[in-house]
Amino acid sequence: MLFETKSKTFLPKEFPLIVGVLNLTPDSFYDGGKYKTRDQVLRRVEKMVLEGADIIDIGAESTRPFSKRISASNELKRLLPHLKMIKKNFDIPLSVDTMKSQVAEASLSEGAEIINDATGFLFDKNIPKVVGKHSGAIIINHAPSLPEDMQKNTNYKDIISDIKAFFKIKIKTCMKSQINKTSIVLDPGIGFGKKTNHNIDLIKNIKKFKPLGFPLMYGVSNKAFVGEILKIKNPKKRTNGSVIASYVCIENGAQLIRVHNVKETKQMITMWRELN
Repeated sequence: MLFETKSKTFLPKEFPLIVGVLNLTPDSFYDGGKYKTRDQVLRRVEKMVLEGADIIDIGAESTRPFSKRISASNELKRLLPHLKMIKKNFDIPLSVDTMKSQVAEASLSEGAEIINDATGFLFDKNIPKVVGKHSGAIIINHAPSLPEDMQKNTNYKDIISDIKAFFKIKIKTCMKSQINKTSIVLDPGIGFGKKTNHNIDLIKNIKKFKPLGFPLMYGVSNKAFVGEILKIKNPKKRTNGSVIASYVCIENGAQLIRVHNVKETKQMITMWRELN
């Protein structure tokens, strides 16, 4: 099982990959508003690269539960200057976390290699066409609806079967859009229209997604379910729980881990490799 972007082919022996999060949003749940200036962004990316990130995932619109949509023009205004600057200064595959095809088009044109759509094309069905046109890679995230109301849609007949069925439809769409099979990643969407018990089931049952034949990405970093289990309200104090949850994800078969805490996750993976 490979994962290919325009600039790099990640081989099975390189898994699990660390996807470092860069939020350019003022309202993200973990570090909204922290990275605004050129220097702040460059320092953040440099830190993640030095700590062991394999991919940087850049978001300019919050997708946290109950967040509101912003215009494509506002998203591009936040995103593009920093994307260009990062591309110029760092040799690492860049992913853009967006649900808008206009933003995806501009991002891929400026050197981004991956589009991470948190809605699985629910917001904009043209995302796969844009990614295919640019020979890009894509991360298909499961969500039952858009972030503003996804936590109201948490009823599943069988969450694993329901998400697998969702993925099968989205994979067909991607293949029809000329996206390379080795450039598709699946993300079951921890915290996206899920309660704590759903998130736990998704982590315990990662192997049930294996027959789909694509790399799996899990983003458990500092999320609400970690806080609920540990009774920690402040997301910034959930690092230990996040690293342990990430460990269980890779032990159960996840190939990519999307995190805010790159250093701690890299140390955990290094130990996992040695002791496995």
